[in-house]
Amino acid sequence: MSAHRILLAAVLLAVAAPTVHADRAVTDERTTSACVDQEIADRLALKRKRRGAVDRLFVKQHRHEVTVLGGFYASDLFSGTYVVGGSYTFHMTDQTAVEFGGGMTHANADVIRAIEDSRGVVLADDFARVLYGESLLLWSPVYGKLRLGGTVARYDLHLDAGVGVVDSATSRGAMGVAGVGMKLFLGQAVALRLDARDRVYRQELLDERFLVNDASLTFGFSLFLPFTN
Repeated sequence: MSAHRILLAAVLLAVAAPTVHADRAVTDERTTSACVDQEIADRLALKRKRRGAVDRLFVKQHRHEVTVLGGFYASDLFSGTYVVGGSYTFHMTDQTAVEFGGGMTHANADVIRAIEDSRGVVLADDFARVLYGESLLLWSPVYGKLRLGGTVARYDLHLDAGVGVVDSATSRGAMGVAGVGMKLFLGQAVALRLDARDRVYRQELLDERFLVNDASLTFGFSLFLPFTN
């Protein structure tokens, strides 16, 4: 009997051993797969972090922007001249903002004198002041960085659209405004601005009415409040 029992135990061990080894192999395979999967997931997460959006070093959300600007103003009916102005911008988010601004330019005297000579009439003012005010919505879909010498600067690109009013000797009324611009951020409180805008309104000259497109290209300096992100 003892010999039969020994033989039976040996047979049972022989049968159970492959099963134990198989279970261990399956467990090792699952552990290895889990480790490989976790490693792949970590690598993908790192790549997504590198490619994806990163924290902005310059935050505009809930901040106030005050800008002084100046540049070139090109009129449909008059020659190009200077323009000076300013604006106040409230940034609702880093991508959206509302802006209220205004500027002053004048009707170029050279063109007015040419009209006087050709028509034999004298206009009331050969240095007619032109004032305008505008309110716009700004959308900044692009935020990036560029290298300037040995430093890296952040910038954004924005699109503008809105309405305004113009007051001059030849026009008083509403106008539509559209444009595009760029901000280059220096530190956490200041930025340089470049804006190109087109203003459409009605203008009257020598008893004739015209729908004009006056364009401006301005360079500005902006101060953000509060001074830190």
